[in-house]
This record gives sequence, structure tokens and C-alpha cells, in this order.
Amino acid sequence: MNREEIIILGAGLAGLSAAYHLKSGYALFEKDSEIGGMARSIHKDGYIFDYDGHLLHFRNKYTFNLASELLNGNLAPHKRNSWVYSKGIFTRYPFQANFYGLPNPVVKDCLMGLIKARLLNISPANSSGNFENWIMKTFGEGIANHFMLPYNRKFWTIEPKELTCEWLDGFVPVPELEDTVTGAISDNTKPYGYNSRFWYPVKGGISELAKGFSERIRNIHVSKKAVTIDQHRKEVVFEDATIKKFKNMITTMPLPELSNLLVDMPLDIRHAFSMLRWTSIFVLNIGVKSDNLAEKHWVYYPEENVIFYRIGFPTSFSMDVAPERKISIYAEIAYSDTKKIDKNEAASKAISDLRRCGIISDESSVEICLPMDIKYGYALYDSNRKHAVGVIKDYLEKFGIYTIGRYGSWRYMSMEDVILEGKKIAEQIKG
Repeated sequence: MNREEIIILGAGLAGLSAAYHLKSGYALFEKDSEIGGMARSIHKDGYIFDYDGHLLHFRNKYTFNLASELLNGNLAPHKRNSWVYSKGIFTRYPFQANFYGLPNPVVKDCLMGLIKARLLNISPANSSGNFENWIMKTFGEGIANHFMLPYNRKFWTIEPKELTCEWLDGFVPVPELEDTVTGAISDNTKPYGYNSRFWYPVKGGISELAKGFSERIRNIHVSKKAVTIDQHRKEVVFEDATIKKFKNMITTMPLPELSNLLVDMPLDIRHAFSMLRWTSIFVLNIGVKSDNLAEKHWVYYPEENVIFYRIGFPTSFSMDVAPERKISIYAEIAYSDTKKIDKNEAASKAISDLRRCGIISDESSVEICLPMDIKYGYALYDSNRKHAVGVIKDYLEKFGIYTIGRYGSWRYMSMEDVILEGKKIAEQIKG
């Protein structure tokens, strides 16, 4: 096998992991001038801004050991300190276990709804049907109406009843009734969920992880954009007119983008690609002159009168990502074909909302606001997704083409999931 019989398109975490685990026999091509994909960091005016919030969560010892090796000690653990802002106050995340401090009628609604749902004895593990039904059966009407439904409408940009439950996989914590009662009458600090503990580089931002991979793999080519993939001839044509043949291909590009590169696809495959839907994320990376280092890691905002659905504080993960006596904030705004936003007004509205919510004291303290427009934020798990992705993958694998990563698999994945998928496909191809 010559070293270019396996072509990898995309040097984000998935592509880098695939190359790392293949060890040899591949060529890795990245359309941008630098590697990392979404796991990149931008250095500007002394700040380090990631492409949106990126934190490492480990369920698997292998990925923890690998990340520790790649970062060579530049990795620190954190105990999650995340919150929800609603009804004008902060309550601890997850909302469904922490009503303490909310108005009494809200606490009563949430508790009574949950008790009624549990008395009906419907198993929360039942993931059949749509997401709204799952919320109602699992948490009851109070929690659904005060947080779950409005937040998920804002985040996914469509009605929760249009979503399936295939993406859940532990991403939504389901506390015991006793824990929820405790969190209604007292400040409950019990950790819940897969991200109750996370890791982040001490220095350099999340791009240090991609850098760690790149230092251990060879045959990476940047500024190399694929413009045509002839799956029948097993050739890829690049923008600079070079052509590479492949025996196998691993692609991490978003499936809708991939559909524009393939040639002579049957109508049913084109139709499957056309069924894919997604939500986009407009991220505002904000630098603030402040001595007040936030203790919170991130905050969720379910109410529509606040433009962002979540904000995070990178300076609470690492002091290295902002100059002295300054902090950084990222604010995430979801949009899609069904929910438009005015990007020209988003920054001023977000900064105004940060002040109104008590995050910044004065708008004049903001010294930098760097927008990042992420077209493919999250794959939408509607009723068409599973069938469409299955049809696409089955078709492509006949030609030795494998689509991986968050956008290639069209799945809701953590960075750990992405790294493991790169490992899995490398092992599958090597046999």
C-alpha cells in the first residue's frame, strides 16, 4: 500500500484522530490554512478565543490518557460550576434538580409536576416518541414549561415535539425525586450529568489539543480544498487542480457540503442529503476590562427576552486566555432557516443583555467583540435524520468512503466521542 491510498479530508479532531491511529498509509488534507477545525483558538489583542466553548469530558480511560499525553501535562481538571438564569435570578444547573430561590409558585409547579409524572410510573429511560413527550413524561409540566421546553426551543430553533430522543444518551440529567426535593428547599451542590467534571488546557486554549495531535502525525497538507469527489473513479480533485486517487477515504466535512462534491448520485441519495437539517450558532467572543473574575463556568438562558441561549467564561477555565485584569465571555445565539437573526444587531443586543442580566457592569467595559458564524452548529434530530444518514453512509461505504466526526456522522458528539470515532474507523480500515 502506498502512503496515499487512504485520503483523509478535514484536519479537525476527527481527521487528526483517524490519522494518528492509522499511523501510516494516509494523506491528510485540510481546506483552511491551519489545522484544528472547530477545535481551534484565535489569538487577538492578548485574548485567546476558542471557536465556541470547547471542554473535555472523559468517560473513557483511553481518551483521558491520550489527551494527557498529547497535552504533555498542559491539562487541568475543573468541577463544573454552571447555572440557569430565569425569573430574574440564578439557580444551579441542572434546573430539574435545583429550584431553590425561585418564586414559590414556580417551585410548587415544578415539584407537583414531577411528583405526578413519577406517580404515573413512566420510565424516563423510554426514549420512544418525540422529545417533548419524553420531557413531559420524565419531568412533568412544571419543569417542562418553566425551563425544558423554552430552553430547547431556543437552542434547537424548532419545537421539541419535532425532535426524536436519539441524541439524549445521558446528555440530559434525570435526578432522583429525593434529590429534586432537596434542591427545592436548599442550595443543592450535588453533581449531575456527564459534564459535572471537565478538563481544559492550562495554557493556549483548546487548539493545544489539535496541536498535540499534529506533532505526532505526518503528511498533513493545509490550504488544500477538495472541490470534486468522484466516488466511481475513486478520485478527489482539489482547488489547485491536483488529483489524488484513493483506495479508502475518510471525510469529516459536513454532509450537506459533501453532497455538493460527489458526482452522479442516484436520486434517492440526493433526496437523503436534502432531508438533513441543522441549527447554526452565532458566537460572540467578548473581551472585558474587569477585575471580577467569574466563579461561574457557564450559564443557560431559557427566556426569549435574552438573545443568547448560553454564555461561558473562558477565564474561569484558564487565566492564560485573557490579559491581566481582564476577562473573556462567549455568548451563543442559535439560528436556522426557521428562526432568523439579525447578525448586524446581535452584538449590541448581546452586550446590552449581558449588562441587563448583571454579567457586565457597563457596556463601555467591553473592549473587543469578535463574532464567529458557525453554519453547522448541531444536526437536528428530526424524524428524517436517522433514515437519511443511514442511506447516505451505506451508499458511500460501497465506494470505500467513510464519513466521521460531529458533522460527518451528523450526530451530537463530545470531543471524546469524536476522538474515539477517529480511532474506530482507523482500526476498521486497517482491518
